[in-house]
Amino acid sequence: KNLKIKLTVFVIAIFIWFFVVTENDYEYIIDVPVYLMNIPKNKILINEIPEKAKVKIHGNGKALIALNLSRSARVELDLSGIDSVKTFYLKPGDVLISRASGNIQVREVLMPDSITVKLDDIMIKKVPVISQITVQPYPGHTIVDSPEIQPDSINVKGAKFLVSKIDSVFTEAKVFKDLRFDLRTSVPLIPPSSPLVSYSANEVIVHYDVQKLMEITMSEIPVKVLNAPRNLVIHVVPSTLTLVLEGGAELLSQIKPGDILAYIDYQKVKYMGTNQLPAYIETPRGVSYRDVHPRFFKLVFERSSSR
Repeated sequence: KNLKIKLTVFVIAIFIWFFVVTENDYEYIIDVPVYLMNIPKNKILINEIPEKAKVKIHGNGKALIALNLSRSARVELDLSGIDSVKTFYLKPGDVLISRASGNIQVREVLMPDSITVKLDDIMIKKVPVISQITVQPYPGHTIVDSPEIQPDSINVKGAKFLVSKIDSVFTEAKVFKDLRFDLRTSVPLIPPSSPLVSYSANEVIVHYDVQKLMEITMSEIPVKVLNAPRNLVIHVVPSTLTLVLEGGAELLSQIKPGDILAYIDYQKVKYMGTNQLPAYIETPRGVSYRDVHPRFFKLVFERSSSR
């Protein structure tokens, strides 16, 4: 029974002590968060600023306890109207405290004493994606045409002083060996080196057309004359050629003699001083050639009868 009485007296004493103590005034140092308000449209912050400010406050114990519980104190910096750089010299009036926290006065901003804000224009720029993938087909196979990248370009967005220097973005480096079939895979882009820059995509789809290597002999390919004068009719002797085409099996199976362009450009050869002329040959993308026969041609001139 005596123990219960003692405990009751002790609790009452603690309550009275707490009531008296919290009625006293104190000075207290707290950390308050720093917020940037009203950042101008199409502007971006390009320097680091302190996340918190150390502030000396004054008030009675109850108000200080309420403030610690509510965490309502903060520093707000108004950035409206700033074009590039501004330094804010912090003063007690910059510290905002909710009225619900009671009668608290801000005596001093201890640190930092000032905050410099630097802004830059937000820039958006479209740049190509460069693949860093290495593909090694299985022996007897080949890559047909250049790889397809989807998307082949992306938008880079961020601080102008950084984005203006970016001309391309790159995929991660990967190696694929002994491929017998098409490769279609998702590849991450190397992320930007600065948090002030972002990409419209973080990865791309890369497609390589891998086919079995094949070669065919194609004959009767006509040799044409380009850029001939209007008053001349020029004949090529012989008028056709034969060559060996190399490429993917699917691609070669669809090629016809008309898909191969063989020609002699009159404007390029008229001053060569010889009538043993090689033909220029253009093949579809992904197809190479060798063993051209014959190697040289003659031009036979005939004056046109038309005026």
